[in-house]
Amino acid sequence: MQQAAVKPENAELVRNLGSLVVHIMKTCSRGMLEAVDRLGLSLSQLKALQALATADGLEMSLKEMGDALGLSLPAISRAVDGLVQRELVTRTEDPNDRRSKRVAATAAGRALLDELTVLRLADLEAFVETLSPRERRQLEQAVTSIVTARALPPLSPRKE
Repeated sequence: MQQAAVKPENAELVRNLGSLVVHIMKTCSRGMLEAVDRLGLSLSQLKALQALATADGLEMSLKEMGDALGLSLPAISRAVDGLVQRELVTRTEDPNDRRSKRVAATAAGRALLDELTVLRLADLEAFVETLSPRERRQLEQAVTSIVTARALPPLSPRKE
């Protein structure tokens, strides 16, 4: 795999951010990853469920979902098959094109993602607790600034 070129003026920030992300993923995803493993979900299935659950109840075609996730039609179809069997998503025929299938997250699928979000937030809180008060304030200021500037939605279980 070829390494992407990093502009010299960004190199230190990119390395440091990468180190932080790797550290957080290694130490702060345990609860969520253990739950995903227990459920027997593949990464493709998790990505598909996340895409559907964040589509605000809207259906997506298998092709739209595959394109959005960078997965081939056969790969996304296999991922969705497992999610349908677990009743986490529904798959229906497109009324305008019978060859196309529409997929939507079920209430159980959205609830599962909410449970995973709770675990992810608990893992992140454990990381935040390891920071000194000064580090916590600095991180909060930096992250809040970026989240606000980009109008990122808060990560929290949905209220239905």
